[in-house]
Amino acid sequence: MIKQKTWQYLLITTLLMITTLSNANSGGPLSPEQAAYDVNFYDLDLTINPSSKTIHGSLLCRVTILNPIDTLVLDLENPFTVDSVLFKKDNGIFTIATYSHFAGKLKIGIPEPVTSGNIVAVKIYYHGAPRISPNPPWGSGFVWDSSLSGRPWVGVACEFDGADIWWPCKDHPSDEPDSMSLSFTVPNPLICVSNGKHLGSIDNGDNTTTFNWFISTPINNYNVSIYAAEYLLIEETYQSVSGETIPFKFWVLPENYDDALNHMDVFLKEFNFLEEICGPFPFAGDKHGWAHAPYWGMEHQTIIAYGHDFTVNNWGLDYIHYHELAHEWWGNLVTAKDWSDVWIHEGLATYMETLYVEHLSGIERYHQYMINRRLPDSHVYPLAPREALTADHAFRNLWPYNRGASVMHTLRYHLGDETFFNLLKRWAYPDSTDLDNSDGRLCRIVTTDDMKNLAEEVTGRELDPFFEVFFRQAAYPVLNVNKGKSQTVFTWDSENNIPLDVNIPVRVNGEDQIVEMNDGAGIADISQSDVLIIDPKKWILMADPVIITSTEDDISTIADYRLEQNYPNPFNPFTTISFSLAKPEFVSLKVYDLSGSEIVPLVNEKMTAGIHEINFNGSNLASGIYYYRLHAGKCRQTKKAILMK
Repeated sequence: MIKQKTWQYLLITTLLMITTLSNANSGGPLSPEQAAYDVNFYDLDLTINPSSKTIHGSLLCRVTILNPIDTLVLDLENPFTVDSVLFKKDNGIFTIATYSHFAGKLKIGIPEPVTSGNIVAVKIYYHGAPRISPNPPWGSGFVWDSSLSGRPWVGVACEFDGADIWWPCKDHPSDEPDSMSLSFTVPNPLICVSNGKHLGSIDNGDNTTTFNWFISTPINNYNVSIYAAEYLLIEETYQSVSGETIPFKFWVLPENYDDALNHMDVFLKEFNFLEEICGPFPFAGDKHGWAHAPYWGMEHQTIIAYGHDFTVNNWGLDYIHYHELAHEWWGNLVTAKDWSDVWIHEGLATYMETLYVEHLSGIERYHQYMINRRLPDSHVYPLAPREALTADHAFRNLWPYNRGASVMHTLRYHLGDETFFNLLKRWAYPDSTDLDNSDGRLCRIVTTDDMKNLAEEVTGRELDPFFEVFFRQAAYPVLNVNKGKSQTVFTWDSENNIPLDVNIPVRVNGEDQIVEMNDGAGIADISQSDVLIIDPKKWILMADPVIITSTEDDISTIADYRLEQNYPNPFNPFTTISFSLAKPEFVSLKVYDLSGSEIVPLVNEKMTAGIHEINFNGSNLASGIYYYRLHAGKCRQTKKAILMK
């Protein structure tokens, strides 16, 4: 297992990498020049030289013209030298083309008129030293490593900056090739593994071997990858829920062969669960493959990177294998059209982890897993903004992993289990009678609105309010709770005053019940004297509720200021703090540790007279004794709270 200090180092370096990336340009607004064509096919043929850390070869790109253009614009990083470019229209022959390569754009002159429907092919010959990743897989680039035997161990990851860091392409998530050929030449005795099917290898007689692969379905550019090492191969077959036999292939370093072989049962169980929850494995026509990688992990289609240590974590799953495998459905089968919709990849894959924890250990462990991943309400951007974003911007600002998973958690509550789990399968396979993706016809590029529209079709429910509040607004919704003498009124408040219709789970005097919300409001027979806990299992991703007890009769009886003991106490991790104000005052309510250091400011604003309740979340704190202190007018009161995890 990775020790705590190593985890902290990985987290710190990851955040530094994400916040300091300066060249990330995958995605963003699609230029008119690149919107004018659709990629059909790539053929990448490269020689990889670990000793010089260079690559050279060619890329064939075939496209369909959508609008007349005189220049074909591809993306390719500047460190590469373009040696020559060939051009062909329809069934013609290749001729030499003019080109320029500047600022990451390869602009190829089209020597004859082209219009909608024409097929254009270009072949680019190039060479150079690709950038080296400083922190793979988060830092894009090649990984030139070595195994324990001293042999080269090569990989590449490019999710943030795009595939143009190593081969020419249209670097935008909205366009995928229908299929792709791959040929990689490496020095003996290395084995080069890639996406799709292995079509055979050729010994070139010069101490190198060429490995040929073919991807039979659409693929994201950033998922095209290689792994080269002196691998051993573990092979098994799996009977899919669709009835097909899927080849399982795991290329592993010799020194870890026995560990990998003993761990295959873990992989198979995780694979089986994902098929049950999401539908058949999408790429059975090619393979399900892993490759032992010189970095932690990545969701490269049909050949996921595995750099973990062949163990399961405290929740019972091999996080790296399981998360990257989940992307075969969420990211590879169903692909976000823009990086602003990356929750479709990362939020759903992260939520799949939670469902597996529930499968292994039950609903209570599921809830604890979700509570541990709940983010504070401090977002500048919505989960799915409507503007086009680069990958760099999306991963730095949207927090698509845990926030996306929390929204799925809330959607499950909103829809109910039967409807929600049916929706998961329909998001992956819209037609429940068509579960065969062997020809790639079910690979789809979608937007958040596409996901919403399909959800409405499948569930028969109107989901505009839910998607507007949880996906399109930066702040979490706020629940206002006004406790009267005999009834309590609940109202939703959101950035754009959307009448949210998510019902409220509450616990009243120890009994669970649901408050139905219509047009953003609901009422329940809950009196001031009742012990009320809002959303005790934390199903709903919302800000801390605002709870006020303030009828005129009650206010007139409050002659002083009083801070109550938190309830429950001890607590884990949520508790409620109540206080009374004799008149409107500016209120400061803060939490301190035993040393007197401020931990959390809970209230810092002017409040009305009456009884107020504040929810406190201690999930980010260690077990122990804490103090909370009220300052209101001349009132200074302190109470002790005990957090027990």
